[in-house]
Amino acid sequence: MIPPAFSKEQIIFKLEAFCAYQERCTQEVRTKLERLGADESLSIEVIKHLTDHRFLDDKRFVEAYVQGKLRIKKWGRQKIKAALFQKRIDAKLIQEGIYAFISDDEYQQVIESLIERKKRELSSEKNPQIKKQKLMRFLLSRGFQYDEFSSSNLD
Repeated sequence: MIPPAFSKEQIIFKLEAFCAYQERCTQEVRTKLERLGADESLSIEVIKHLTDHRFLDDKRFVEAYVQGKLRIKKWGRQKIKAALFQKRIDAKLIQEGIYAFISDDEYQQVIESLIERKKRELSSEKNPQIKKQKLMRFLLSRGFQYDEFSSSNLD
């Protein structure tokens, strides 16, 4: 086993700064620890330290991630959920976060603004069926489900 390039205190200091810069999930911290050469026992110890000192909190991460992806990237619930699964966040936390931190009103406003923007982009499309298909495909690719936008005016 190769000893880590940094001492335990140096690794903790680096990871405190890493977590203080922006919200991180446990998986991102594990990846960073691997890159720093920490073994499994040191990784567990560092993650416990970060959690105990409130540098690391997956629930807080989910809240920031969900709100950021909805408000800034304009992602739908499905795409946000898939991205959080990729980050190995607990399914229960994802489910709670998706519905606790996204209000239905804000969600509908995001859908409406995306529909209006995409309609302007598709204004040169003459065939209304193709225009509607492109709009639906766009919304589905953004992580919105058909029943979430089907009541909106897509024509």
